Amino acid sequence: MLRFFATLVTLLAMAQCIDAAEPVRERIEWADYWVTDAEKDDLPRVLFIGDSIVKGYFSAAEKQLAGKVRCARLATSKCVADPLFLDEVRLLLKQYRFDVIHFNNGLHGWGYSEDQYRDGLQNFLAALPKEAGDAKIVWATSTPMRASSDLGKFHEKNQRVVARNRLAAEVMKQLGLPTNDLYGLVEPHPDWHSKDGVHFNDRGKTAQGAAVADSVLKQLRHAATSGKRDDVNDQ
Repeated sequence: MLRFFATLVTLLAMAQCIDAAEPVRERIEWADYWVTDAEKDDLPRVLFIGDSIVKGYFSAAEKQLAGKVRCARLATSKCVADPLFLDEVRLLLKQYRFDVIHFNNGLHGWGYSEDQYRDGLQNFLAALPKEAGDAKIVWATSTPMRASSDLGKFHEKNQRVVARNRLAAEVMKQLGLPTNDLYGLVEPHPDWHSKDGVHFNDRGKTAQGAAVADSVLKQLRHAATSGKRDDVNDQ
């Protein structure tokens, strides 16, 4: 009986692993890689990981960081629960050294449950130090989804955005990782959204870019005082 119970537990664990490793695909899968000044290594380098939201504020953040930090981005439709998400990140981490990784994930992969999302986030962050060395990690909350018919109202799916942000907050607290609260930044400003209720107009992009740049510089100042970098110019 004991052997049967042990075998049953093993099989259940295997089944859970198989389920977790089965990717959930969207109708269109995409990824966008961008590395500015890829041939230079004279300044700290930051990697922004996210989705189309990061593509939106990237230019604004890069302008804020000009002369201080080299910027790169990975924008992807993959959810952190996707077993191949880490492979997409590895493609950049194998080629470049990053001092800061500013990371968000949460507005794609609605076919994954919130439990799968949380587990995927934990697994990714557990694997990241081996891939990224001593890079400082900053988590960014997912931004609100509003109703395209009335930007003053939230989309019904925003409840899941809030739930995922709450789960992520618990994970970051456990790991002691800092959070850049982009949800809190833009939530009082429906006028910053574009007409689709998901993306942002120039005001929203500029505000996020400034907050993101601020967060990156804060981490670099901390690293500089720790003696890891001495080339951060925050004048």
